[in-house]
Amino acid sequence: MVSIQVLEAFIRGKVSDEKCEDTIVNTADFIAIVDGVTSKSHFKYQGKTTGKLASTMIAGILERMPKETRLPELIKQVNQRFAAFYQQVDFTADPKSQGLQAVAVVYSRYYNQLWQVGDAQINLDGQLLTNPKPSDLVLSDMRSLILRLSPNSNQQADPGRKAILPWILKATQFANSDDSEWGYSIFNGQPIPETLLKVYPLTDGPHQIVLASDGYPKAARNLAASEAGLDEVLKKRPQLQPHLSVN
Repeated sequence: MVSIQVLEAFIRGKVSDEKCEDTIVNTADFIAIVDGVTSKSHFKYQGKTTGKLASTMIAGILERMPKETRLPELIKQVNQRFAAFYQQVDFTADPKSQGLQAVAVVYSRYYNQLWQVGDAQINLDGQLLTNPKPSDLVLSDMRSLILRLSPNSNQQADPGRKAILPWILKATQFANSDDSEWGYSIFNGQPIPETLLKVYPLTDGPHQIVLASDGYPKAARNLAASEAGLDEVLKKRPQLQPHLSVN
């Protein structure tokens, strides 16, 4: 069995730790970052947003899964858990665009593999492995342009976010769809085509692995370097402080 040493772990919400929708998993068999997608509605259940609900549900599944579980089975269990939630709770918004959604990067010790669902990041031995959502690349540029042209914007007012929100919701039609260039993978209760999943088998021998959400512009080789990269971006563009991702 592969020997693992977790050197550092860190989590901080872009608004506050209390509102953070990310969850860290660290068991004998799985290590993961589960990034709940920012809620698009005012819905809360037991004080949790849809993003936090999704990330904690997925984390709970990972913590209980047998070590031999493969990625397709994880997706199946997540979909069953999400379906059970919708059966138990009166969720009046559109589940696909405003419901439970999360992305994740997972290390499986048994298979010595890295799994990437959605746009969470991996840095493997200094190589950044990303899986960006195509529409986010367009919408983030639009948001940036609006922020640049809005000198009065601040941490409470984000005109760029307001402008692109309808398009973020519309772009969910491409979730887990591999029949166009806009398709992307995400945990949302739907089956995920294998073509949208990324699995990285690791070779024998030591590796340095960093798992991170898209809260960092780039996941570097360690926490200090990732924080330094984030600080550099924020010094150049301080208006991005509360707006580090499109979601």
